[in-house]
Amino acid sequence: MLEYYSGPYLVLSVEAEKIANLLFLQRERMRMHEYAEKIASIGAAANPTFMTLGISPVSWGDGQAVLKMKASDKLHNGVGFLQGGFYVILADEAIALAILAELDPGSGTTTISETTEFIRGTKDDEIFAVAKIIRKGRRIIFAEAEVRRGSVDGDLLSKTSTSYLITQC
Repeated sequence: MLEYYSGPYLVLSVEAEKIANLLFLQRERMRMHEYAEKIASIGAAANPTFMTLGISPVSWGDGQAVLKMKASDKLHNGVGFLQGGFYVILADEAIALAILAELDPGSGTTTISETTEFIRGTKDDEIFAVAKIIRKGRRIIFAEAEVRRGSVDGDLLSKTSTSYLITQC
């Protein structure tokens, strides 16, 4: 069953996803950033935030990334909606994956600025963060992400814009 297509990845199942990631890893091992390599090899277990919030990587590569999570009642605010900070976390993590998947090993980033516009709330839906690099300069990367309800094309919940400084570790 096709979930989402983006760049070099076609996700058919968890097992097919692992095989696709390993094949991509073999092809790109010399230039892949360490974080993207960990995501490709062990998935969500590469990131403690993913494990804590139930975030799953869906796809990444070619300056884009998609993550998903379930908006459960344990993450609601006092009036019964998903607390807005979780939109920001999901968008920020998707942006980071989109960027780090494009950087050389040994490179890193630090956030210069990040702004989120909240458009509508959600309760218990699956939500997706769809991130993309807008412009990559020698030292600064601009990226944005949209958080959507139900699918990558679902109702728009929030928009996040960021700028990151490229660092050398």
